[in-house]
Amino acid sequence: MTNPLNLDLRARAELLAYLVSSHLLAKQLTGEWLSHGHVVESTTLWLNTNGGNADILERVMLSSRALELARQLETEPLPVFSRQMICTLFCENLRLDFRSETARTIYQHCLTYLVGTR
Repeated sequence: MTNPLNLDLRARAELLAYLVSSHLLAKQLTGEWLSHGHVVESTTLWLNTNGGNADILERVMLSSRALELARQLETEPLPVFSRQMICTLFCENLRLDFRSETARTIYQHCLTYLVGTR
């Protein structure tokens, strides 16, 4: 039996925040955005870790919007998007660390973005 498609708005925002954060971290560490293969891998990792399931169209939509949002947030002059803060986005288990103000800010941007695109 397969998992039903089960990403509600908050789960989509969390997955989008995870992908945006992954893009921002990759850019800080390597100077490049994540490759398409790494985005697919990151999406699969998040879905498996969180027990989520999404169809291919939803995955592609969120993946493509993640890079768009990461590029927008990279230009924000806010201190939460400094190099030091980006490096604290993830816990040891590769989950977003929502104790971080940066992770919460990215999540809020993603949630607002998704609500505005409905």
